[in-house]
Formats: sequence, structure tokens, C-alpha cells
Amino acid sequence: MCIQIKSRPDTSDTRLKSFALLSNRIETESLNFTFRHLTAVENRLQLLESTLRRLFPTGEMDAITRALLTDEVPTDQPPCTSGGSINQVSVDDPPPSDPVIWDDVFPNHSSETDLPTDAGLHDQTSPFNSLLTGPTSTPELVETCDEENEFLDNYFLHYHTLYPILHEGTFRLEYKGQIKASLHWQILKSIVLAIGAWLTVPTRDDLDKKYFAKAQNMVQKVSFAEKGDITLVQSLVLLGEFSKKQASPQESGHYIGTAVRMAVFLHLHIKSTCPNSNELDKEIRRRVWWSVYCAESCSAKIYGRPLLLPEDMLITVEPVSNIHENTLQPSATALPVQTDHPTVYTGLIQQSSYHRMANKIYRRLLSTPSITPQNVHEVDQMIDAWHNGSSLCTQMMNPLSAPEWHLTAHRRQILCDRSLRQLIHRPLLLKWLKNMSMNTGPLTEKHSNEIRCRANGLNMARTTIGIISEFIVNGDYSPLTLSFTLYAFFHALIVPLIHLKADPSSPESISCIQDIKKAELALNHLSIERDDLSQYFIAVLRRLFLVASQINNERSDQMISSDSKRINPHDVQSVPHGIFGNECLALLDNEALKSGTGLNFSEWVNS
Repeated sequence: MCIQIKSRPDTSDTRLKSFALLSNRIETESLNFTFRHLTAVENRLQLLESTLRRLFPTGEMDAITRALLTDEVPTDQPPCTSGGSINQVSVDDPPPSDPVIWDDVFPNHSSETDLPTDAGLHDQTSPFNSLLTGPTSTPELVETCDEENEFLDNYFLHYHTLYPILHEGTFRLEYKGQIKASLHWQILKSIVLAIGAWLTVPTRDDLDKKYFAKAQNMVQKVSFAEKGDITLVQSLVLLGEFSKKQASPQESGHYIGTAVRMAVFLHLHIKSTCPNSNELDKEIRRRVWWSVYCAESCSAKIYGRPLLLPEDMLITVEPVSNIHENTLQPSATALPVQTDHPTVYTGLIQQSSYHRMANKIYRRLLSTPSITPQNVHEVDQMIDAWHNGSSLCTQMMNPLSAPEWHLTAHRRQILCDRSLRQLIHRPLLLKWLKNMSMNTGPLTEKHSNEIRCRANGLNMARTTIGIISEFIVNGDYSPLTLSFTLYAFFHALIVPLIHLKADPSSPESISCIQDIKKAELALNHLSIERDDLSQYFIAVLRRLFLVASQINNERSDQMISSDSKRINPHDVQSVPHGIFGNECLALLDNEALKSGTGLNFSEWVNS
């Protein structure tokens, strides 16, 4: 800066003051220039860091930066080194603060609907804030190659045979470094190892949770402003399923909801017409889409929220092919002939077909203000029609020769079908409970259709309780499906409990008590240590037995106080449109049962 100073006649003091003022001005402008320069440098560095994080979302940014500064060229490393430490995602790296990273995925959160597409991730009180911030610390992971291989084998032997969202051959080639992996493959690898470690008996130093935490940390650094890829969709679904096992249904719902949006954005729900895709690529797209479809369908129905999936008419992708794993190679120019025998994809074919039918029912009933016996009858006919029109997927192999994964998938489908039917019958059952509880005198029923519906529902529940009790006593259950089995157990047990509470003096009350006792005895055979969700469900079921015991005691005392089973009008809640939720079960938690061991059914949904 060039400053011209004109001389002028002045006193010595005046000249000194002028020089002082001029000096201060020069210093101030110099500081302002320095501050603006530093601010510009900081902004450029932040932009560079943001760019590097998006280029290297799996956490290699620091290592690559150091290599560039020292003129080193990163070399390819083997998948793991014996006795070495797994590459960590630095916990000091801040979560992405750029709103474009997450706001495009979860805009405009609404706490009332709590939909996965509307997560308020920048709100520190958001229930899904844990997905954004991840674990507060990343535990150190130290294991051998042999352990990793064992975890991978467990995943593909047990989990993959029930939930075949991956292509095993492709994944193992990527793991060995023989083919180029996707940008997000490290996330997929970590969650696969987490599930494999969870399935390993005995578990080792909570390695499953450590791998899970690592995958969560890497997901933080992913920019969801971009469309993503199939690998990221697979990772999100597996993260959602593992979160469910950790008894984190809200977190699970958000992961799966994100996977749905990304899958739709990638057009996985549309039949592929890309001329450059081989048959294996097209088949993998189908497997991923229908896995996402089933995961979201189950999640929505279990937690009683609207579906995030496209309308059925918009889904044009073909079903998964019923072929054996090794019959379709990357070089194939045509699909192999489908087999009539069960494969690991048979269960997925069956589930996706069933959920397409069930989702039509779900959307239809969500728009129905009240359920009538005619509605229940029509829905039962729709389900029966699906069974009559299904192909080989509903056939059962000889249990003595069938592989375990086939038997597990078959049991899962049986309980899925029974749970759907029971949940459809439940609104009429709860309506009857309200009427019986508020009535002050003898109730004369004139609607034979409602009586018939209740009788059918009770018989179905009794059969379901018998089936599940036998599964548990005989040990015919899988850790992978146990939580859903207990969930189905809960909905079956609710039916005799409602009958017992509504009319303790009815002839059916004795058989209802027997059904509940049978379930309680069966539950004593379970010993669960690794599945947090199943442990929680067992605790809820045991509290349910306490409610039944209290009602039975009232019955044994011949209902000395007739008001003990009566619900006041202000206690009655309207049945929500989301009939697959459990809010209306608060009717069983009235004043007569509010003791130290009372059951708060809201915990079932809100946990």
C-alpha cells in the first residue's frame, strides 16, 4: 500500500499526532487484510476437507493426505494382517455439518409421524441423532484373519441363507482384493463382519458391537446428496436389521427408510433395460430390491406406520429367480432354468410375493375408518387366494432331508401369515372389549357376524400359541427369527387375554387360561443372551402373564367388585387407523391393573 504524505506547516506536536494516527490506520488495515486472508484460507480448507470426505467416505482421508504430503504412494493392503489392527475411522473427525449431506435424505422431520424419510438429524433431540453422530467412541478392533474368515463363513452359512441380499461370490472376490470394490464397500464389510461375529458362539469381546460401531462411523461420512449405489443400499438394510437386534427400532427404521429412498432413486424397482448390464448384475438388482421391499414391509407393519414403498403399479422389476447360487456366473448371457426345488432364494421369493398382497391389505385398511366383519371376511379371502395361487414356494420339503434354512424360512412364513390374520381381526375384538367394559348390565349381542369373527380369531390364536410353544420347547427356532417369533407370540396371547378380561365368566375363559399357561411354560425353555430385542420381548411377555394372572384372580374371586373390569368412558381411546400398531392395547392397562407389576403396552411400540 502506497500512502503519500504532504508536508504542511504545523507544530511538532501536530506532526507527531498525525504520524501516530497514520501508523494506527496502516496497522488496522494490515490486520483487516490478514484476517480476511486467513478467513479465505479457512474457507478453502473447509471446502477441501468436505471434498476429501466425500471422495473418501470410508475414513482413509487422513492416511491419503499424509501419503501425499510425504510423496508416498499408497499401496494396496491385504484384507487383514494376522494380529494386526483394523483400520479405524477417527472418532475425532467431526460429523458432517453441511446440511446438504443429510437434509436431502431426511427433510422436514415430523415428530408425529416419525417416518424414516423425515428425520430431524440436525436436532440434537432427534431420536435418530445417533445415526448422525454415531457411537461416542470407536472401540479398538484387533483380530486375526482367521477370525474374520470365521465371521464371514458364519454370515454366509446362517444369515445369507435366510436374507440373501448379497452375492457371495462377488463379495468374497472383493474381500480378497481380486476385483475392484465399490466406494462404500468398507461399510458393507464391517456390518457383514458384525453379523457374522454376532452369530459366533461364544461371542468374543463384543466384536459384533465394535464392527457395528465402525460401520456406523463410516456411514456418518457418506454424502447422501449423491444417489449412492447398490453396495450402500445393501449396507443400510443390514445396518437396519442389526439395529433391530440391538432393540433400537427407531434407528432401524431410519436406516431401512434411507435404503428405500436410495433404492427407488437408483430405479431398482423398475425393470432394467441397460444394455451394458449382464444377467448377474440384473439378478443382483432384483435381489437387492426385493430384500429392501421385505425389510420395509415388515418394519412398517410391526411398528404401525405408513409404508414408504412405491405403489404396486409402479413396481415393474421381475421377481427373484429361483436358482442355485453357483449357477449364474458373470459371463452368463442368459438366466439358468429355474428349479422346482428350494434354494436360498425361495424364502425371499415367497416373502416378497406375500408382502405385495399384504401391503395392498395394509393400505386398504389404513384408509378405512372402522373395520367391519365384512372387511375381515374380504381380507381373509384375499389371503386364501394368495395361498391357492402360490407356486412351489409354499411347498414343504421332507423335514428329515430339508436343510435347516429351508425349515426356518417355512416357519417364518407360517407365523407371518398368522400374525397378519390376527392383526386384522383385532379391531373388532377391541371394540367388543370396550362395549363389555362400559356396559352396566347384561349385554345382548345381535351381530352374529361379529361373534363368528371373534370365535375364528380365538381359534386361530389358540393354534398359533400351540405352534409357537412347540417350536420353543423342541428348540425349533433360529436366533435370526426368534424376535419375530416372540412378536407373533405376543399378538396371539393378546387374544385370549382380551376374551378373559371382557367376559371372565364365559365358558371360553377356562381354555383361555390354559392357553396362557401353556405359553408361560414354553417360555421357560428359552435362554437368550445375545439378542437384545428378544430379551426385551421376553420381558414384555412375562409382564403380560402377570396381567393374565391378575385377571384370573379376579375371576376366581367371582368378581366381587363388578367395577373392577369396567372402563370409564374417559379411559377409552379410539382405535387408530394404524391397526397394526399397539396403542389401543392400553385398554388392558386400566385402573384395575395399575399396580407395581402392571403392564404399560406403550413400551412395546415406543421403546
